[in-house]
Amino acid sequence: MAAPEKQDDLQSVLRFNAELVATVEQLQKLNQQLREELNLYRRKLFGQSSDRHVDDDSQLYLFDTGGPEVEDEEDELEPPKPRPRRRRKKKSEKLPDHLRREVIEADVSPQERTCSCCGEEMPIIGTDISERLDLKPAELFVWEIRRHKRACGKCKESIAQVAAGEEPGGLTTPVPGSDYGFGVYTQVIVGKFADHLPLYRGEDIFARAGLVIPRNTQFGMLVNIAELLAPLLALMKSRVVLGPVIGVDDTSVRMQDPVLPGKMRTARFWLYRGRADHPYNVFDFTDSRGRDGPAGFLSDFRGHAVVDAYGVNDGVYLGKEDQIFAACCNAHARRKFVEAKPNDAVAAARALSMYRGLYDIEDRAKSFSADARLELRQRESAPIMRELHNWLLEKNADLRVLPKSKLGKAVRYALNQWDELSVYLGNGTIPIDNNETERELRRLTIGRRNWLFVGSHRGGEVAAAMYTLVSSAARHHLDVWAYVDDCLRRLAGGSTDYESLLPDVWRVAHPKSIRVYRDAEKQSRRLATQQRRVRRREARVA
Repeated sequence: MAAPEKQDDLQSVLRFNAELVATVEQLQKLNQQLREELNLYRRKLFGQSSDRHVDDDSQLYLFDTGGPEVEDEEDELEPPKPRPRRRRKKKSEKLPDHLRREVIEADVSPQERTCSCCGEEMPIIGTDISERLDLKPAELFVWEIRRHKRACGKCKESIAQVAAGEEPGGLTTPVPGSDYGFGVYTQVIVGKFADHLPLYRGEDIFARAGLVIPRNTQFGMLVNIAELLAPLLALMKSRVVLGPVIGVDDTSVRMQDPVLPGKMRTARFWLYRGRADHPYNVFDFTDSRGRDGPAGFLSDFRGHAVVDAYGVNDGVYLGKEDQIFAACCNAHARRKFVEAKPNDAVAAARALSMYRGLYDIEDRAKSFSADARLELRQRESAPIMRELHNWLLEKNADLRVLPKSKLGKAVRYALNQWDELSVYLGNGTIPIDNNETERELRRLTIGRRNWLFVGSHRGGEVAAAMYTLVSSAARHHLDVWAYVDDCLRRLAGGSTDYESLLPDVWRVAHPKSIRVYRDAEKQSRRLATQQRRVRRREARVA
């Protein structure tokens, strides 16, 4: 921007002033945008990760009847509520009977056993028993298999010996010729994919028990086990793609580039989550986020895929017309308005209030059948969605809502995906959001913070197979160790009854391997959420 050549030239001064004003306005908008992004990053870094609704002064209610009139201050004062008493800690429950007992006999000395009156030894009239739980580090042991040979001492021809793998008690290893038994293989799988421990930490754990198993050896074990588990995992995949609705989500992972040693490239893990009719989590691995991976996995799928906006805009999941239809996640759209609250608290609160109404309806319909849920959505959710759509159109036409502001981006995001966001209104089996799939994918993202990257494409494929097995078991609150160990033993023994090894079927046959406390936690969280939403609904109409 050049200064006017002549200070007395009025037109030049006015033009120069107009340019300054335009520049200042542009910088102010840029400054506001950067402030919003900075606040967003601060909240993500230091604030709570949940975007659960918390009432504040900016929040609006869907059916706002207005607050009560303010009376005298004396009438407003209420007596202080008594401080709630702390609940006493429950007494520890009896330790399980199946745990091995190490008995300690505690008796008085021989001198104290003698009665001071009659001088005779006092008999035992009772015993007080107390229990204390203790722990020993994992113990490695060796199967020493002695296959005796028998031969005739006369003819020198007849020889008899038990064939390898047919010893009493069955197989001791899932891989013929391996130096490691079922327990070691199970520990490697559970340690990395359920407990999120990198293989180098597995080295330390085995060393603590008495023997170092190098990480490259552990990876080779996982490769062999992936081949053994392949038929079971293929059955899970075939069942998932048979359902009419599937949840799809992905996350990035760094992968070592074999072409450029020491360099990393971005690969993807994909999660395909079946609904209640096929309750399995199937993972897949691809080198990129292109459509080749989902198109191949979903080649036999016909129905609705619950996805984010990327899957819709770039057609990742829409490989074939009239075969796969997208249903967008409303939680993603709602989250945009949560991020827009610092930009325009009142407008964002208006959108959030309508989303609260939609989610309250879904909460009531949680236990409904698909037909009953569809009827409720058509009756109550559809009018709210129409109101939300009209409000979005109004905000999109409002010149005061800047396109690059957080509110403007939230409005455009919802409008661009509106057809896909509304799909769930016409089908009772489609969820309102993809949160359940995101929660299942979190099992992998937690582990990624520890093992950081995959070493090769084959390593990613093996990891996807193991996460399929472990995540599907954890989804049903199973003892993952017991489930994986039983799968390995039966598959290595030649069993082809893969149906019985599906985690939901296996759960019914092994009730003692169910983590009942996980079931109780899930029910408790569900009940707490219902009660919180009921109180909020009652507060609106009060």
